Amino acid sequence: MKLILILSICLVLLSNSSCSWSNRTGWSWSDSDSVKREKEQKRKVDRKTNRILEVGRTKDRGEARRQARGEVFEEEFFRSINP
Repeated sequence: MKLILILSICLVLLSNSSCSWSNRTGWSWSDSDSVKREKEQKRKVDRKTNRILEVGRTKDRGEARRQARGEVFEEEFFRSINP
């Protein structure tokens, strides 16, 4: 019985720490900084991939995605060196 009580308290504390209330959207799960960075990087790669396909540098989506990943990495790397 004590174990169930302790586990339920831990569960409540965990859910409260990862949830937040917003008047506009209601309850939402918070993303950690690393998840936000990954999502932003994925969006950048997707935009670059679409741009590479639009300008016709290649017609292969896989190749365009590889090129986009490389370009996003270069931009992030040089941005971190020269703020």
